[in-house]
Amino acid sequence: MAAPTTSSPPSSVNATHGEAASAHGASADEVLDHLDTLASKQQELQDQLSTLRDERDSLILRGLANGLSSTELAETAHLTGARVRAIADAAADSSARERISRAMSILVAHRPPICTTYGALAEAVGIGSAKGVASSLATNPEVPARAGARVLLLRWANPALGGYVIPSEEPSWQTQGDDTASRLDCLQAEHLVVQVDAPSGPVWVVPFDRVVADADTLAGIIG
Repeated sequence: MAAPTTSSPPSSVNATHGEAASAHGASADEVLDHLDTLASKQQELQDQLSTLRDERDSLILRGLANGLSSTELAETAHLTGARVRAIADAAADSSARERISRAMSILVAHRPPICTTYGALAEAVGIGSAKGVASSLATNPEVPARAGARVLLLRWANPALGGYVIPSEEPSWQTQGDDTASRLDCLQAEHLVVQVDAPSGPVWVVPFDRVVADADTLAGIIG
């Protein structure tokens, strides 16, 4: 009995497989090209949307400044009242950060070196909240932490000792990054503290004449 023979597939079959592979390759290239085109269009639209949002927010802020109500602006812009208020709050925060940053740069450059208080700084820059100043100083990258050491708490004032008593430990205040200096370290580096004998032992004090605690006086310094 003759052994079965194997025959190669007809040339037409090979041609069909080749065409299918070629078609698949073309299809894959088309998909990638189309995705790339869509991604470019999407980026363009996102850029346009960002520009439109900035323009919208600017118009909302102008409207609020001109006395329009947040309700009227929200209805016209097809936004919620909460969103309009959030836009206004964000702008106020940004403005406050800029004012504090500018004030601190002038304060640090002043000679002789001086300090101020959270309350005086808040009033001088028009924020009206000592807590707002503290929050901004803690999160404002434009204000070095060592500069923030110049802003003191009013309750540290001690008339009997002639100045503001700086705590040796202050866990709630710290510098940023690898700088582990305490507030006292920062003030000592600027020669703003003197050691005074208190009933409980030696303490470090910033003399009253080195602290601008009056908002009007501070406003005159920072412009």
